[in-house]
Amino acid sequence: MILYGIGVGPGDPELVTLKALRLLEEADLVLVPVSRQGRASVAGDIVTAAWAQRSTPLPELVPLVFPMVRDEEERRRLLEDQLRTLRPRWEGARAAALPVLGDAALYATVAWLFEAWRPLAPELELRLVPGISAHSFAACALSSFLALAEERLAVVPCTAGADEVRRILEAADTAALYKPSALGENLARTVSAAGPWKHMVRIERGGLPEERILQGEEAISPCSEYLSLVLLWRERASV
Repeated sequence: MILYGIGVGPGDPELVTLKALRLLEEADLVLVPVSRQGRASVAGDIVTAAWAQRSTPLPELVPLVFPMVRDEEERRRLLEDQLRTLRPRWEGARAAALPVLGDAALYATVAWLFEAWRPLAPELELRLVPGISAHSFAACALSSFLALAEERLAVVPCTAGADEVRRILEAADTAALYKPSALGENLARTVSAAGPWKHMVRIERGGLPEERILQGEEAISPCSEYLSLVLLWRERASV
């Protein structure tokens, strides 16, 4: 069986690729990530919206809970338990698919799923299908270039902690901060310590109907929205 990790972009259903839609239609089982039982799946909602222009029925989207825990063993166990329950749905199947936000090769939950699934299905293969990354979407939404010529772009998970984020930012010309909510009250202090920055922008729920853009000092104010991204630029005439 092949497990396809399919990037469906940050939110705009028009950015879902034709290849993504084809593979979702061909899959024997389509799983969608949710943070807990009963919660909506953002990736699933994007697929549903993108499917509206197709003449074929939307595949059944089966929710799979990805626990928001740092303990890797606990996460693997919880995923394995769900996969065992779903065994009648995937045993003997040719292909399964998991649509993920953004690009399938960047901070994608499909990595956790494959890790948990492989012991139960040793022949399982993983294939990744690219999607539009959140930082590419955000820069294009602002009509701004992320990096030019020899400029250094840093893609940084704020879950790494304030000290590590500051260290990486100090060496960067432009930066994309993922999960800025993880820094809480330390976001402004951490970003400012690695400055100065000419432009600072935060996009919350980019590409979704509730999209919100904050600029300047407001962009690095405490952030509670999980689906957020902060973009930083040093001095550059073209931005």
